[in-house]
Amino acid sequence: MQGEVQQFASVPQAVGSRNKYRDPNDTANGKSTGNIMYDRRVVRGNTYAALVQPEQDMAEVQKQREAQRRRLMRANQTKKRPGTPEAVPGRKHTDIQTDSYLEELTERTVEFEAETQTDFILDRPPSPLFMPAKIGVDIETQIEDGELFDFDVECEPVLEVLVGKTLEQSMMEVLEEEELASLQRHQEEFEKHRNAELMEVQRMEAAEKRRADEMQRRMQQQAAQREQDIATMHKVLSRNIASQYLSGLKDTMLLQLKDAGIFTDTVSLTVESAFIPNLLKMVTKQMQQTVHESKVADAVVSGAISQKLEKHSAVLDIERRRLAMIDEAERQARAEKAEKLAVRQAEAEKVKAQQAAMMEWEAYVPDPPPKPDEVQITEIKAEEEVKTAVFADGTEAVIPEEKLEELQAMFAQEKEEGQMLLGKTTTEPVPEGADEGTVGKTILESFRIGVPGEGAPAAEEEEAPPAE
Repeated sequence: MQGEVQQFASVPQAVGSRNKYRDPNDTANGKSTGNIMYDRRVVRGNTYAALVQPEQDMAEVQKQREAQRRRLMRANQTKKRPGTPEAVPGRKHTDIQTDSYLEELTERTVEFEAETQTDFILDRPPSPLFMPAKIGVDIETQIEDGELFDFDVECEPVLEVLVGKTLEQSMMEVLEEEELASLQRHQEEFEKHRNAELMEVQRMEAAEKRRADEMQRRMQQQAAQREQDIATMHKVLSRNIASQYLSGLKDTMLLQLKDAGIFTDTVSLTVESAFIPNLLKMVTKQMQQTVHESKVADAVVSGAISQKLEKHSAVLDIERRRLAMIDEAERQARAEKAEKLAVRQAEAEKVKAQQAAMMEWEAYVPDPPPKPDEVQITEIKAEEEVKTAVFADGTEAVIPEEKLEELQAMFAQEKEEGQMLLGKTTTEPVPEGADEGTVGKTILESFRIGVPGEGAPAAEEEEAPPAE
């Protein structure tokens, strides 16, 4: 038995909570404590027969050894108990023993639990209950109500602060969320308006850019046409000047040759007497023809130039009219733009006026409906110190002493169908020097039996003056 592992026939169970003292009448689980008839470790049957001990499983033995080793390690470990909270001001903690039998406290030794199993035949008697000897002196004290820490009273201000701060923080978060949502809505509306205005501005800029590009292109075309016309006119004038200069060149050269003495020989005389006249005639005829041709060319060139100038003038007139039309169109566009701007400003002012009217309408608080002069009296409080009458609308009015009996009589009087006791109230003015917010006392002025809505009986007619 010394080197073998202890074996158990019953399955280990967790120890539950139990009272300090055992109840002798407790028969939980259908058995009483200490009854060997219900103990599974007791072998029943023929004690003379040979008992066959079951073969042990090595895996199960290994598990039991491991469990025993862990139990021993847990028993050897010292557990730290939670510390006691600090004492309130003016008090201190004192270590005392609360057991039934006091014993002297010494340094705790290492202890562990060990279990064993007897043979199947042998049975060990139960160990007697250990009763330590009583040593030391008993000391007791009395703790009155309210001397210890009252959790409900001490935690109340802390809870109030926590709950108040939580509610305040939650309200602030809700208000911030609403404010953020409102800012988001305003921002989205502003983005929509700004995008619409940007699209309108881009459209107008594109139209203005197309108009400016078209004007620049037309101006470049007119400048190119004007340069071409000027170049043509310069060419024609150059040709006229060259023809006029070359027309007298021949005569000038002959005169210069003659003055130089080149034609003084016989041949020249012959030429002068015979050839020159014929030549002069031919030259004269040629010159006349040349002059005629020059005149015809001048007339043709002058006609062509005049036609060109007329066409150019017509084109210039057309261009001036076109530019005038463009200027007129631009003026009209500016006028339309100014008109649209004025309409937009008028619409903005109209929207602002409507918004102001809407805000004024929202801020307007209508006067409460007029209170009826006479209200039904439903109850008379005559038992109180101040006699009051209760009306159907829940208000109360003080009853003067001289009218109390008459009012009670009319209240107790049987009324016809549809009739009821009606009363009229008045409010006393607030005396001078009273605190701010003081309201005047409501007093019952008059009362009658009648139908609501019908006028009160007419007052007695005043006596007419005697006739003269």
